Amino acid sequence: MLVGYLGAGLAAKAAAPRIGLGTLFAAALLLDILLWLFVILHVEGAVVPPDFDTRHMLAFAFPWSHSLAAALIWSVLAALVWTWSGGEGKYFAFAPAVVALTVFSHWILDFLVHPAELPLWPGAPSVGMDIGQPAALILDFAVAAVGFALFAWRVPMSAARRTAVGGIVLLTAILAYVNGTSSESQDILNLAAISLLAMFVIVTVGAITDRAPT
Repeated sequence: MLVGYLGAGLAAKAAAPRIGLGTLFAAALLLDILLWLFVILHVEGAVVPPDFDTRHMLAFAFPWSHSLAAALIWSVLAALVWTWSGGEGKYFAFAPAVVALTVFSHWILDFLVHPAELPLWPGAPSVGMDIGQPAALILDFAVAAVGFALFAWRVPMSAARRTAVGGIVLLTAILAYVNGTSSESQDILNLAAISLLAMFVIVTVGAITDRAPT
């Protein structure tokens, strides 16, 4: 799952247009941002499993970013931090809930595509539906497509800005396809750094596009 997270952020933008798109992209990607930071800090881990050539998925040990309990805590904290920072939530009551649900949508999507490696809480049994490829890739693209359709329908935006958002979604979809079909493994720390950089670019482009004049 990769571009599907952006689809969740776009759907959230359609539900709450006053919340910045950069904020919602960051919320949708938050668990992975934490994961790769924790990997670099050796708090969590990722390895290339023996079946990588066929499954095209890494194996993770990520109780502090991706357990159910952690996802709920990060969701609430994201909403609180956003509200305390003076976000748009002061203008409509359900905005913090949108931020929290956008963060938690990441765990739901991961639950569908990951094997049973998502702990309920650190040290607890793990869950995951493991729908496998190509179903995971199809779901990834479907969530992104639905999210972008809702965004285009509900959010007033110039054609140029909408095209910019569509461009970042398309590029992320291409990256998702490459990741979902490639059998070539990478050094984990390099992958962590590249992933963090890519997510920074996505969030930044979302924020800039959202603030550009209509």
